[in-house]
Amino acid sequence: MKAYKFKLKPSAKLIAIFDMWLRLLCELYNAAIQERRDAYRINGVCVGKKEQSAQLPDIKKERDDLARIHSQVIQETLKRVDLAFKNFFRRVKEKKEKAGFPRFRSHCRYDSFTYPQSGFKMDQKRKKLHLSKIGSVKLHLSRPIEGVIKTCTIKREADGWYVIFAVEENERKPVVVAPEDEVGIDVGLKSFAVLSTGEPIENPQLYRQAEASLKRAQRRVSRRRKGSHRRKKAARLLAKKHQTVARQRRDFHFKEAKKLVVRFRVIKFEDLMMGNLMKNHHLAKSICDAGWSQFISIAASKAEEAGGRVIVVNPAGTSSRCSRCGQKHKMPLHIRTYRCSSCGLVIDRDHNAAINIKERKGRAVLSGRRRVAVVEEPRTCRATDPESPTITGTRA
Repeated sequence: MKAYKFKLKPSAKLIAIFDMWLRLLCELYNAAIQERRDAYRINGVCVGKKEQSAQLPDIKKERDDLARIHSQVIQETLKRVDLAFKNFFRRVKEKKEKAGFPRFRSHCRYDSFTYPQSGFKMDQKRKKLHLSKIGSVKLHLSRPIEGVIKTCTIKREADGWYVIFAVEENERKPVVVAPEDEVGIDVGLKSFAVLSTGEPIENPQLYRQAEASLKRAQRRVSRRRKGSHRRKKAARLLAKKHQTVARQRRDFHFKEAKKLVVRFRVIKFEDLMMGNLMKNHHLAKSICDAGWSQFISIAASKAEEAGGRVIVVNPAGTSSRCSRCGQKHKMPLHIRTYRCSSCGLVIDRDHNAAINIKERKGRAVLSGRRRVAVVEEPRTCRATDPESPTITGTRA
């Protein structure tokens, strides 16, 4: 599956309908959570999606406004509640992280609804999307959709409304596979990442650059009276600034991941525990700004699409172990050059760690994309050295 996201151009009338649907679906979402909590607390009974879905016809008879919403959109809301409880019970069973009981949502934090199977029709020639029980809405079709559209999600963001299509791609789509090379990557803060080849990737520090502007926008929100229109306007401006930073970071991750996927078939990272790293209050903001987890997941998706893979390895001792002789040395964070007293190796500590990461075995990171069946057919890849042969592949 692949996601396509496009900006919508709804009229004021359609925006009012979108907002009304979100308010009603948020109310239904909270009521479904409340029913499950009360049923278990009072009677010790577990209510599931099947029982709650059976109540919808009677609810629609009493609530005319809810009956105006497409039936599958309502079913999808109950499915979200069911998924939230399933994830809660899974976390309780695994005991690896805080369970986090499903919480109620305010109307301003319930931002999307989904047509899971039908009820929508896309006209790419006219650049219009028809939504059942809503009407037709124009959209900015920035690229053609390749494949079969499975689901349609309408989402509210800081700068407007978007549609997200989940598309099943063609079974056999030719791709260019990277050469049979592998690389180890050590992510960091001084440099965003250092490759085992010694090449650094500079850290753009996007949040740090925008921090002064964000602080001014936050102070403007704090000065406004709660509930006033001026506060809501200031909050929207603040949300747009945060959205800009997030999009810049995501764009940076996509571009750097693409460069790596073109050059290397196997990409190795450290299997970092981000929850533990965030407990360091001196570095937490910089770690969030770097967004290592998002970068690894994007690289995994890109690699699978191109017939490669991303592997995460045990991070223990990658910075303290000599990449030449294996001798261990104490390496506090402020020491940036690795000097081995055994073999005399002098190397940047991040470069040394990247080499150690490359030599280790680990587990593959799966993104859910299709794997590629490699076809032994040489082909030149324009993104790399023109003289180097590559291999084409087709999706299995």
